[in-house]
Amino acid sequence: MSSEVSVIDPALPQPFAAGEWEAIVAAAVANVAEIEAAQAQDDPAEAAVDDLLEAQPVGTRAALSLPVPAGTCARTPTWHSRRTWLELCEWIVTHTDRGREALKRHSIAAGTFLRVCAAHAEYAESTTGRHVSVSLTTLASKWDLSTDKLKRGRRVLKATGLGVELARGKKLNGIEREAAARLYSQAHGHAPARLQVGAASVWALSAPHWAVEAMPAPEKPQRRSRRRPTRAPRGTAARPGSRAERRSSRSAPQSPGGSFPVNLSARKDHQARERAGEENSTSTMIRPLTLQRAAAELLDRIPALRAAVGFDDSTGRRRGHIGSVCDLLVDAGIDTDRWTGADIAQALNHDGTARGWTWPTTDAMTSPLRLVAYRLSQLDWTGPSLTERKIGGRDLPGETPAATAHRLVKARRRALADTSATQAPRASAELRRALRAQLAADLEARRQAAARTACSEKGHVVSPGKNTFQAR
Repeated sequence: MSSEVSVIDPALPQPFAAGEWEAIVAAAVANVAEIEAAQAQDDPAEAAVDDLLEAQPVGTRAALSLPVPAGTCARTPTWHSRRTWLELCEWIVTHTDRGREALKRHSIAAGTFLRVCAAHAEYAESTTGRHVSVSLTTLASKWDLSTDKLKRGRRVLKATGLGVELARGKKLNGIEREAAARLYSQAHGHAPARLQVGAASVWALSAPHWAVEAMPAPEKPQRRSRRRPTRAPRGTAARPGSRAERRSSRSAPQSPGGSFPVNLSARKDHQARERAGEENSTSTMIRPLTLQRAAAELLDRIPALRAAVGFDDSTGRRRGHIGSVCDLLVDAGIDTDRWTGADIAQALNHDGTARGWTWPTTDAMTSPLRLVAYRLSQLDWTGPSLTERKIGGRDLPGETPAATAHRLVKARRRALADTSATQAPRASAELRRALRAQLAADLEARRQAAARTACSEKGHVVSPGKNTFQAR
């Protein structure tokens, strides 16, 4: 008989006893909490900077936004969409006593107020209408509105409840300026040239309950029948010809039959998109022509960008939009009124030659846009551009250097096109053979004429077709 003896090796890990693992985890968590508390006491400013960065809304790129007090957003109703909110603002100030009294109290016209609403709505979050953190100077320069009109419009938004100021703008302190510098460095990869000294107020565009109840629901459009319309028999009443006759007696509440002649381009754009089937779409910012032209020229001269932007020749599909190249130029702080795309490409090539760099192949690149963004961040774009050095005072009054360069290039191309002679098409083989035969016949006739002239001077007569000479 054999007896089995179980021998436990003390070198192998033994299982924990009941409650021993929980005690170890609790002790580790307590140690980590003590370390973090000690670090926060040693450097409280670092913890404050981290809290400011964590409180930034999603999508913040460069400017620091002031933190919103806890619970403020929960008490503010959100909007349904940008288009609906603009229509609600128009209805409130034209059809309700509260809206008309607010306009009168703050001395602002209805059309100006709606422009103020459209300016704020462009910078709001599309789903909620919150996080409107833009300065009055930016709104005034882009929407051709004075600062006084913007302030009056904001007072009307407060009075009607269509806008709520969540945080008042102010000058930044040292901790907030440090957080703004770190936020800029995280977004652009380098430190800012100038620190942010102030932050704009944070607004939320709201749809209060009383305004939503006061505005009637829009009429649902009738679905068109897919059947072909039958031809009306003769003798029936004729269809009204004018637009006024065909228009319904009851128009939509957002456009009260011409009682308020406001032609708001933002509202028209949203209505057109809704008819096209794109509901709740956001309006896009139109980039300057000089920026688009510089991006196109840069794309044509840098092979690295062709792998991320343009059309794929093999598949025929678009790889990316040229707007991403425009964003690179804006983030780098390049003034495209002075720097053309050719200037930017030439500056990058000269910098690469000086550093010993070359553009990688398309297959070797994983992120072409990030590569070009890094190359742009390594140069100083505040100095004079190559175009400014070349034009030499040939610019017209009020003309930017980039516009001058393109004007001179167009003028030179027109001059070359006018002075260059139009070449005739190449002669055919038959025409060349005929010309050679004609030339040979002419040369033979000239030779015979010269021979006859020489013989006549010597007193001899040349017999045609013979090599003998006869005396006179």
